[in-house]
Amino acid sequence: MKLLLFGLLSALCLLRIPSVVKVPESRASWVASIFGLAALYVLGTVTPLEDIDRYLGGINVTNLLQAVFALLAIFFFNDSVRRLANVPIVRWTYYAPLLSIPIMIASFTLIEDKAPTAADFIDTRMDQLATAVYSGIYMLALLFTVLRIIYMLRHKARGLYATFSAGLLVVAIAVSCHITYVVLFYFSPWDALARDIGAWFDRLFYVGLSVTAAGWLILFLSKQLPRLRLWMIDALWLTALRMRVRADRSRVSPAWDLFNETLENGVYKSLIVLHNYERVNLMDFPDSVQGRISQIEAKLDART
Repeated sequence: MKLLLFGLLSALCLLRIPSVVKVPESRASWVASIFGLAALYVLGTVTPLEDIDRYLGGINVTNLLQAVFALLAIFFFNDSVRRLANVPIVRWTYYAPLLSIPIMIASFTLIEDKAPTAADFIDTRMDQLATAVYSGIYMLALLFTVLRIIYMLRHKARGLYATFSAGLLVVAIAVSCHITYVVLFYFSPWDALARDIGAWFDRLFYVGLSVTAAGWLILFLSKQLPRLRLWMIDALWLTALRMRVRADRSRVSPAWDLFNETLENGVYKSLIVLHNYERVNLMDFPDSVQGRISQIEAKLDART
């Protein structure tokens, strides 16, 4: 499941690079994907956990990094959803999860006997108050942010947006299981029950995140593919024509406009550049080229 989530986040990161450059509103979700990938990487999804932690001192710093990266990923995903839902920033609720990071770092440093590297680092040291505080604060911050995202999506919970909410609800249940585990293990005599409840965290957490990431990827593709089919061929053809006739002072300009503009804006800009080229050089393109340009202009006019 971790590898599936890593693959989904990798696809999101790569596919969204052009939109990140062109559309500032999409940057938050892209940064969330980057932090999510970083969190999965330090979990040992790609490189063995022992190898990563050995370079960091062999005292399970990878566990702290995973927690911080996961919290930052959820934070930026929350910001992306906030923009999507047009919800204004309420500062104390917006930044509250980030305040948990210094508390987590301080608690982690107080945990005794942090070596050797272990995937069950938390479970084997839960008898320490510092571990309970470290793990509990991390999970409370996650739960707060996830519930806030679900609340913001309450009016959009249809179709793929319902997939987000369903996936995030599973994440919230998983986090609640871990919080219950921490409370019961440290503050009650029911250690066995606590472990049974805590075991559901890994079973549910990555399933919920994978459902959310898959929904986000499908939504992105459903919005982008029709636009790509409509404008990509025209944008590439106009860019190639600009480069072939050297309509720009710089050879880089056509390619930069293709990457830095939305496809529709890039097509519009290329048409302006090519018409200016004709006027400056007192010439007309061949009929076949002019006919293709006229078709593209007619398509643009039909969209306005």
